Amino acid sequence: MIVDTFAQRAPWYLAGPAIGLLVVALLWACNRTFGALGGFIDLIAWVRAPKARPKHTVYFFVGLLLGGFVYSIVAGVQPGWAYGTFDQRFGVAPAARLAILLVAGTVMGYGTRMASGCTSGHGICGTSLGSPRSIVSTMVFMATAILAANALGAILGIAR
Repeated sequence: MIVDTFAQRAPWYLAGPAIGLLVVALLWACNRTFGALGGFIDLIAWVRAPKARPKHTVYFFVGLLLGGFVYSIVAGVQPGWAYGTFDQRFGVAPAARLAILLVAGTVMGYGTRMASGCTSGHGICGTSLGSPRSIVSTMVFMATAILAANALGAILGIAR
């Protein structure tokens, strides 16, 4: 079945060049860069004032969401709210889960706005174009992620 083909991650030697080709194709066809945050921002702007057709980034962002949804349906994945270790440490109370995820999403959104882009925009497109701002932003994203993962692992007692 085709779902079994996509059940495993693509090997790096296929995924990396595919992403690179996507970046080049988007630059060649539209003279635009690739990034998920731009799609979200453009979607909100278009919903607020739908004057013309949405930008290509809106279609990309909606495609990300729909692609995940369609795959879950085809693969027979049962949607749920279980988060494994998260639930074990913080409980499953919906109010607590909502509060933690709301704070985490707000911090992440603030960071992406401060950096003028997200990890896909800076890390994939910006660094490939040699943008100094993107290179610094990507280094900060990665350092913060490594520090946060190790700190949370130590606090929560999760072995490496």
